[in-house]
Amino acid sequence: MRAPPDTVGSLFLQRLSTRKRRAMSKETPSTSASSQSGGATIIDPFDPDSFKEPAIMASGTTAPAQEKPEVELLVFDMGHVFVDFDWSQVCQGFCDRAGMTREQFKEVLAFVGALGYEDGRVMTEGFVKALNEKLSLTLSIAEFDELWNFGFHENVEMAGLLTELGKRYPLYLLSNTNESHYGFLSSKFKVDRHFKELILSHKVGFTKPDPRIYQEVLKRSGIAAHKCLFVDDLERNVAAAAELGMHTIRFVGIDDLKQRLSALGIIA
Repeated sequence: MRAPPDTVGSLFLQRLSTRKRRAMSKETPSTSASSQSGGATIIDPFDPDSFKEPAIMASGTTAPAQEKPEVELLVFDMGHVFVDFDWSQVCQGFCDRAGMTREQFKEVLAFVGALGYEDGRVMTEGFVKALNEKLSLTLSIAEFDELWNFGFHENVEMAGLLTELGKRYPLYLLSNTNESHYGFLSSKFKVDRHFKELILSHKVGFTKPDPRIYQEVLKRSGIAAHKCLFVDDLERNVAAAAELGMHTIRFVGIDDLKQRLSALGIIA
């Protein structure tokens, strides 16, 4: 005998409600440190990829406790993580010197950038020569260094955190950089003092997010990817590290970083 229509509707709603409850009970937060903080997904209004999952959990629900990963190595990016600078000011210095607009200099940068200064295919002398030709200038290497490194400085608060972390964990530097930038930062701020290993793009010949530069971390450390934590400010770079199995945190500020490190049991 068929059930009356109202009974069929009631049974359907009951089953639907049960399925929803079951689905909710199976939900667990991602183990990726780059997307979770207290059960919530980071939302970056400038990065559409960050909107793939709900920003917050449903009202009245609590994220189930998750097992803290076993982390043996901390790997940090440099620029906009513990070294700060304003690239627009750097560009303006070259524009003023060459008497050109930002748009004109942007085209110059696109050309010289393709020469491979950050992956070591060209070193400072060759880079400056090409830049002078495009700008119709005669910059010496010293003059170039002054313009190229304008405004670069170490973030004092982050430097303090790195010092504390270094007492408990080995720290590696994994940076897309070049001969001039790293030479300046190493000489002026001794940024290498924090790290056991320096994996610099212009030295190893690869730039993030090329998987080979992350594999260099694993090769040098002898530590499995799932025991490494990588911190970087760019989504594409943390995504590449996560693809290899590393835990990741996208850096958006020191307070957020401390909260995430605490959630992972790395700091108190």
